[in-house]
Amino acid sequence: MAEIVIALFFSKKVFQQNGKPAHLNQIADAFEKIFNCSFGSIYDQQKKVFDRKPFNRTKALDFLRNLIIRKDKEGKN
Repeated sequence: MAEIVIALFFSKKVFQQNGKPAHLNQIADAFEKIFNCSFGSIYDQQKKVFDRKPFNRTKALDFLRNLIIRKDKEGKN
């Protein structure tokens, strides 16, 4: 789930009430409350994501993407 938070942060499409892009820790805090989870330090999680091998860096996002594609194909059959 940290990959999603990090991707949303880099997209700059999540905003604070003042209209400025939200900070990484603000997005992480919101996810922790919504999904009742804990990232610990989101910055440590970000480092772990970037420390992965390039082909493995976005494995959770790739899984979700492929799931949507598979369900779309199933719906067209």
